[in-house]
Amino acid sequence: MVKIIHIQPESIAAELGISIGDYVVSINGRPITDALDYRYYITQEEVELEIEHEGERILYEIEKEYDDNLGIELEDLEMRECGNSCIFCFVFQNPKKLRRTLYFKDEDYRFSFLYGHYTTLTNATEEDLKRIVEQKLSPLYISVHVTDSELRKLMLGIKFDDHLFEKIDYLTSNGIELNCQIVLCPELNDGPYLDRTIEDLKRYYPMVRSVAIVPVGLTQFRKNLFPIKPVTQEYALKVIAETDVRRKKLKQELGSSFVYLSDEFYIRTDQSLPDSDYYEGFFQLENGVGLTRDFITRFEEEYPHLRKRDVPAKTFSLVTGMLGAKVLERYFMEPLNQLPDKSFILHPVENHFYGPSITVAGLLVGEDIYNALKHQQTGEVIVLPPRVLNDDGLFIDDWTVPMLEEKLGKRVVVFPDSFSELFDLVEEDELTHHSNHR
Repeated sequence: MVKIIHIQPESIAAELGISIGDYVVSINGRPITDALDYRYYITQEEVELEIEHEGERILYEIEKEYDDNLGIELEDLEMRECGNSCIFCFVFQNPKKLRRTLYFKDEDYRFSFLYGHYTTLTNATEEDLKRIVEQKLSPLYISVHVTDSELRKLMLGIKFDDHLFEKIDYLTSNGIELNCQIVLCPELNDGPYLDRTIEDLKRYYPMVRSVAIVPVGLTQFRKNLFPIKPVTQEYALKVIAETDVRRKKLKQELGSSFVYLSDEFYIRTDQSLPDSDYYEGFFQLENGVGLTRDFITRFEEEYPHLRKRDVPAKTFSLVTGMLGAKVLERYFMEPLNQLPDKSFILHPVENHFYGPSITVAGLLVGEDIYNALKHQQTGEVIVLPPRVLNDDGLFIDDWTVPMLEEKLGKRVVVFPDSFSELFDLVEEDELTHHSNHR
């Protein structure tokens, strides 16, 4: 059973007298183990809802429309922990003495469905697979990395056959779509191993809808870990060329290019980003595959409206990692600085916390940002890259936005999703500021 944490006012649940702190036990006789179970079974039009209230079980018989919401919000899912020891796992590359949650390895098909997290399915039981099919938890995002059984054991740090193909067979034959990823490690799962992995996954097209290839990320804290070679610029250029050949062949065979490189391969080698057609359905945006192209396209669409916008702040400092700085400089800074009565300053920040080989903006820490900006001329508003904060508003090093604001003496905001939304945010902050000082 699962605890109720909120009841919407004037909802069906409120009218029935169901309370915060009660537990949902079952729906139509089916036990409720988490919010996902609840969300699936509550869609029925005739519902027998079993609630536990102060130790007493109460059964409610409810007739409703298919999409009626009872007004019940349940406690969050408790994430399952990963039992693998992947040789490239980022958790093992964290320094000591960070907050405990940064050492938690997640491996949960439910979060794969809900939020696009990647799972290897190594801990997925037969019961889990049946639930995925019954509740139509599709698409899922699967970390495959390699299909050769022995190399797979090495890369995942397991000593058993995890029956990958049996699981893929079962899921895809029962209507579950999969998007797969390969973390590419030089001289390990590339070359013939990569060819074989793509060939193996290709057999399941179109239920295996896409395969993303992303470069391995290595921090300066890889001590006493399996030796992995870094992805160099020369290596990345080779991967681009080889993948182009694979994609042409796959396009002829499948009608789809099937394999997609993450944006990082193109940005770090100073190559032009592929056009939108390259990404076809943009199947793995959250994996950084087409995310930059999508951002550029949306910026081009909103740009005429930006020219008409007037906001209180006139100067903006755009903070980003070394990789993001290349993108902003190439595609954004010139048109941004042509906006009337506004100026934008670019501030690339090198990652001293994890080491200079980590160039993505999302892994910047508060202290590195402060040290990079403290002696620079900054704008009225300092704009942080998205995804640098967790749900509690903390950087990886436990700094907060208010800490940065106090130390830098400037307003600091996190970039929302577009420049239009950024301007909205600045206007809202300005109104709040004036309201608080009346």
